[in-house]
Amino acid sequence: MDILSIFNTYKTQAKCVKHLEKVRWNNKPICPYCLSNRITKRSKEEIQSHRHHCGACNKSFSVMVGTIYHDTKIPLQKWFLATAIILNAKKGISARELARQIKVNKDTAWRMEMKIREAMKDDEQAALFSGIVECNECYIGGKKKKGDKKKDDDDNFINPRGRATKKQGVIGVVERSSGRVKIQKQDKFKFTDIKAFLEKHLDFGNTHLYTDDFKGYIPFKRLLQHSTVNHSQGEYTRGDVHTNTIEGFWGIFKRAFIGSYHQLSKKYLQAYIEECCFKYNNRFNKDVFGLVIANSVRS
Repeated sequence: MDILSIFNTYKTQAKCVKHLEKVRWNNKPICPYCLSNRITKRSKEEIQSHRHHCGACNKSFSVMVGTIYHDTKIPLQKWFLATAIILNAKKGISARELARQIKVNKDTAWRMEMKIREAMKDDEQAALFSGIVECNECYIGGKKKKGDKKKDDDDNFINPRGRATKKQGVIGVVERSSGRVKIQKQDKFKFTDIKAFLEKHLDFGNTHLYTDDFKGYIPFKRLLQHSTVNHSQGEYTRGDVHTNTIEGFWGIFKRAFIGSYHQLSKKYLQAYIEECCFKYNNRFNKDVFGLVIANSVRS
């Protein structure tokens, strides 16, 4: 659904609440505190404030209790618009730009973005990847300033390129058959570190792993089918053995950090990673907005 359609469909707070109640409860409210369906008839004031009253625990609640919208003072229309804007921004959108578009301050826009990203988190119950799976890593962070020739005590440049860099590492896998990706920030790339990541996302018994010739991948030949391309010798493709798919994703992923997200803290990096991963995995989903809204009211 495009931004204009969302604006026209959810013009009022009442329409937004009605949609959330349909998505969360199928229009049959359940108390989020005691899970009872003994909901009393609403008073005029409760109808106007979009609240319900539980006859079992005697508590008042709205559809926003226990969701990313809990205790928000921002109208739901702006939450819906912010969700649509974020989803439509292929390369991401900064908090400053979102603030300008929905008329809130920068700090509020940043908090809204972080909450909406919670609704984009990976489904932990999703099936493990299998078949041909490509694995690779990348590094994100600012470029060395022009003319910066600083060296460390060992006479090496402080921020070299590749695996020797001090930038933040990110590791990822892509399942060839589905085109889905899984990524996470990664500080170390020893075999045991990579293995811990792959064990979370791969069905080892039914996977053929494709990587480059980095030494951290070599021991995987003992654990599953594993083929490599020798990047250090200029080999990038051998038949269908390559890591071009995951490397293509890195190109999209890095664009967000070059063009939209600046001075990004490692503390919040995984949230931005989840956003990029979610948008890529749902790039053919025609109702990705509906999916995020449904996720947003999961208690």
